[in-house]
Amino acid sequence: MSKLKAGVYRVDITPPIGISMVGYYARDGVSVGVERPLTATALVLGTDEAKVAIVSCDLIFIQNPAVDEIRRRIGQSIQVGPSSVLINCSHTHCGPTLPGFTSESPAQRAMQATYQENLKNLLIGCVQAADRKLRPARIGFDRGSTRIGINRREKDCDGKVVLGENPNGPVDTDVAVVRVDEANGRPLAVLFSYGCHTVTMGPRCLMLSPDFPGPARQLVEQATGAMALFLQAAGGNINPITGIGATEDDSENMTRLGQTLGAEVLKAMMRIRTHQKRGTRVLFSSLSRNFTYPYVSIEETDSEISWLGDVVQLPMMTLPSLDEAQQIEEIRTQNLNQARKEGLPEYRLAALHRFRDWAAILRRTVESGVRQVSVPLNIQAIRVNDIAFAAAAGETLTELGTGVKKASPFQNTVFLGYSNGCIGYISPSDAYPAEGWSPWETYSIPDMLFQSYQLPMALSPECGQMVIDRSVALLNRLFGTENRTCNRQAVPNNVVGS
Repeated sequence: MSKLKAGVYRVDITPPIGISMVGYYARDGVSVGVERPLTATALVLGTDEAKVAIVSCDLIFIQNPAVDEIRRRIGQSIQVGPSSVLINCSHTHCGPTLPGFTSESPAQRAMQATYQENLKNLLIGCVQAADRKLRPARIGFDRGSTRIGINRREKDCDGKVVLGENPNGPVDTDVAVVRVDEANGRPLAVLFSYGCHTVTMGPRCLMLSPDFPGPARQLVEQATGAMALFLQAAGGNINPITGIGATEDDSENMTRLGQTLGAEVLKAMMRIRTHQKRGTRVLFSSLSRNFTYPYVSIEETDSEISWLGDVVQLPMMTLPSLDEAQQIEEIRTQNLNQARKEGLPEYRLAALHRFRDWAAILRRTVESGVRQVSVPLNIQAIRVNDIAFAAAAGETLTELGTGVKKASPFQNTVFLGYSNGCIGYISPSDAYPAEGWSPWETYSIPDMLFQSYQLPMALSPECGQMVIDRSVALLNRLFGTENRTCNRQAVPNNVVGS
């Protein structure tokens, strides 16, 4: 082992105005301006033996095959494997649409394809620049707590789950803060993580924006001089306490939430001392016998960096018969055609397009004769000394994040969703309707809409626990406890609700 080094760099990834924006089917129109630039920030941490790159992006997600290509090329550029590259997206709903996610005009498809190719080069260059800036560094960890999010799985009078507010539902108020300093203790970078949908700027907003992570980073950076990276945690069923923005400009709520989060990051950051510790008490005045505890330097020690990556095949629920799949496709096609006849505007047709396209995928999957379908999920674990990151490529509900942190062998564990891709929502088994998910129904809560991600069927109920178990298995291997059952139930995770 050897001493820790760190480098950080940021690039502007704002797309051209006029590109369509992803995140809301109810959005009418394309981007018309920029609230503040979208950015990507890379932190490279290394020793003489190992190196990892963590990249924070102001995007809703980057899906495969693009994200695997980016990780591979980043790894090649700094001479590491793709499993040591973590790309986390903030999940802003005021970012650009990337190719293949929605039905688009030829002009939009061309614009999105050009943007994505440029994005690949920007992210690779960002990590290369951070790698070139490597310098001696120190690292520390602390936690804060804030409730800027609320569980959004509300039950209506009929007992159905709808998109609303559930103050009794689980929400993780944990703010994980990783401080990276230069050798002399001057702040170099800070990573902070919280799980909440970035939707304070709602569907009427046509301005490109990072949402509340933007003002959070701004506050931290102005106060400390460090470059701040926001990492989205398990926010799949968590919305801002201010709700989804309902006007064209909800920047006031965005700023309030962002600064609330940023202030908590600052509090935790100021508790972290990487280069000094409180020393032995000494007498500094014999007359009044005053004592003090002078701060003394912390001796540099060797650092340990390691990582593991895995691909988990998540099973889907049982496919319908071919006759049922054909009926579903006919119904979805009729719904789209009827809406066109009624003259609905294009933005109102977007969801109907999506369901029609999904129905065709379902029918083709059934026609292929496959009996059990699954989807590959990237999971990853990174260790930097006593700090661990676990990351999954999906919209993980908050229960998955707390489950991993409670079972992790590391006291300082950060769980991240929306990382290295995004296959769709991944829920705990008790989030499933008692009657089961149906391909015939259009649900009123996004985490039931497997069709949005064009999966043939919903993930099986056991998938949430599979993600927890496989993530913890990787963490145990990094910790050296792969043959033990480790459960850290006593670790506080600031979970409220029931």
